[in-house]
Amino acid sequence: MPQNPAITISRSLGSGGTEAGFLAARKLGWPFCDRRILRMAADAMGHSSAGLALQEERPCGFLNQLANILGFGSPEAPFVPLMELPMYSRDLFKVEREVILKLVAHAPSVIVGRGGFFALKGRPATLHVRIDADPAWRAGSLVERGKAPDLETARKAVASSDRDRAAFIRAISGLDWRDPGNFDLILDASQGGIEGCAQAIAAEAGRRFGLGAA
Repeated sequence: MPQNPAITISRSLGSGGTEAGFLAARKLGWPFCDRRILRMAADAMGHSSAGLALQEERPCGFLNQLANILGFGSPEAPFVPLMELPMYSRDLFKVEREVILKLVAHAPSVIVGRGGFFALKGRPATLHVRIDADPAWRAGSLVERGKAPDLETARKAVASSDRDRAAFIRAISGLDWRDPGNFDLILDASQGGIEGCAQAIAAEAGRRFGLGAA
């Protein structure tokens, strides 16, 4: 039986990748999987999603101090306070990977974040996308969209997020999150914005999976 097609989207802070993934999923008529994965993993582990949220791509240093402004796990998601005892990120990642595999087995899906490019690495019917942009542009985008109070705060958050996210992915997967070889499509959010990224993703999915005009 043919596999359901799937798209994983890795995004840097300030790139608008979560929103682009949502729009791409809407264009394709596919389920959009972001916080849903965390909730399902939480149910599987018997813990609240609020507690587990802090274990995903857990920030440190300056970004940790700004968590109440920017949030993390999903860069555009609101901050949620720790409600349960911490769990090891590696344990959560393992459960989330199992959840991702179940989701894509059930239906075509757009998976944003959650190490999806690693969880589905080597899976044939999968399009791996990375959405990025120049750090200065991303900092400006955070301020523009009300995700940071000023440019200096945004610049520091972007730098910390890039460093911490790369360290986290390397620790749990052994892969370099910044290596373009991990992705089939790399998009610059400063060229065409969120809508442009969403359109490019839907178009590539249509071409790759034979979906007709997206």
